[in-house]
Amino acid sequence: MIARLRVLVALSIGAVTLCLGAAFISTSWYTSLVMLGIGLLWLSVLRHGNGRVADWGLFFFVMAAVWGGLQGVGWGWLLTGVTAGLVGWDLTHYLAHLQAAAERQGEGELVHRHLLRVAGVAGGGWLLAVLTLAASIRINYIWAIVLAGLAVILLTRAVRALRSRSAE
Repeated sequence: MIARLRVLVALSIGAVTLCLGAAFISTSWYTSLVMLGIGLLWLSVLRHGNGRVADWGLFFFVMAAVWGGLQGVGWGWLLTGVTAGLVGWDLTHYLAHLQAAAERQGEGELVHRHLLRVAGVAGGGWLLAVLTLAASIRINYIWAIVLAGLAVILLTRAVRALRSRSAE
């Protein structure tokens, strides 16, 4: 099962590298080569098991996507790349966790459930982000103030609820 998980990690890292490389190739070959270098460095995690490389790889890919968004690069490539990067980051750490475990009873079922959760979160997050980027809503100043006030009230209630649960 770990071998299959390694393949999925490699595919995720390859997808983020190719998506961001394709996004930047029209504006700068150098940036595309940097994306390739980051992806190859991240793939080295699979051989050496250093999880910090995965953290830094995700960080640089997300920063590159933000920079690309500010430069007007196609958001479809950027969004798909970041989503694949998040999946690769999660699976990299999950793989390291599995390898560090002394006992692996029911490993297949655990991996299967984790992959289903990751797929649901990644797919749902990608879809919500696409809908958000594609939508165009116009509101006036009064409605903006009302929505901001509502957000502050709901956030305050959520924090209070979390504090009361942690105090119990």
